[in-house]
Amino acid sequence: MPFQKVEYSFPDEEKNTGIEVEDSGEVEIDLSGKKTAEEYANDSATPEVEDKSEQDELDIEIVDDTPEADRDLKRAPPPDPVTNEELEGYSKKVRARINHITKSYNDERRAKEAALRERQELESLAQRLVNENKELKSNVTKNQEALLEQAKRNAAIEMESAKRSYKTAYDSGDSEAVLEAQDKLTSARLKSDKLDNFKVPALQDEETEVQDTQEPVTPQYERDSRAEEWRAANPWFDEDLEMQSFAYGVHHKLIREGVSPQDEDYYERIDARMREVFPGYFGGVPSEAPEERKQQPNVVAPATRSTAPKKVTLSQTQVALAKRLGVPLEEYARQVALEARKN
Repeated sequence: MPFQKVEYSFPDEEKNTGIEVEDSGEVEIDLSGKKTAEEYANDSATPEVEDKSEQDELDIEIVDDTPEADRDLKRAPPPDPVTNEELEGYSKKVRARINHITKSYNDERRAKEAALRERQELESLAQRLVNENKELKSNVTKNQEALLEQAKRNAAIEMESAKRSYKTAYDSGDSEAVLEAQDKLTSARLKSDKLDNFKVPALQDEETEVQDTQEPVTPQYERDSRAEEWRAANPWFDEDLEMQSFAYGVHHKLIREGVSPQDEDYYERIDARMREVFPGYFGGVPSEAPEERKQQPNVVAPATRSTAPKKVTLSQTQVALAKRLGVPLEEYARQVALEARKN
């Protein structure tokens, strides 16, 4: 195919040329099919709308992956070719400089043309792979449906044969043959019912949330000598169910605050709280609870899940490639999300 000649002009060093970069906002794509990617690209103020009724809906965000310094640049006009007559009017140093610039320009042009040919070849290869993948999926689905229909026909034939065998055995009065024919008839009927209810599975299952099946581990504290001494000194712990339950509640509260049963003031704080709530049992004189220490809450990292994200960010390069390959934007986004989940 013909290539477009791209000319490059070197900027004038004496001029201070500024490049204005326009901030590009996020572009949200609705997968309902009502708008195209181009309409969303032109309407950056469209608010994000998420239909939670669709479990497999993705929120696609398109970002500009062009470097900021290269955005909104206008292509420079091609330079006029320098003739030999013009070169003769310059000094050797200037002519050498012009020849060097011309060679650099031609080298860059050839490199860009080579990169363009490679990109076109890669796009062509990717397009062939996409088409082959679609064709393979279509063939697999057709083959599965054909096998299912063949199995249903065989089951129907087996059912008719079992019915004839049962009728023959029943008419002959052979009880053993009747039982055998009845077993075959039941087996054929079950097989036919299973085939009627069977559905060809999809080649790619819908993405489902990964549930964390790990059961929470309840910390278990071994009984030590100090705990045995405290229990012996407080007989109410085994005698009064209400006080025992309250003591357990104080224990769990201290654990959440970061106080360990091995700390010095652990049992002191339990005793003080018990005397405060049950003063009648301890002689009617409530004791003041010691000043509670401020503990920094433990930060627990959330469990890492391998589900694909609901919001997928696509660059403009990816959007352009999806258009060239003829792949729907939402399908391309789902594949990107699937790859992100695998990684």
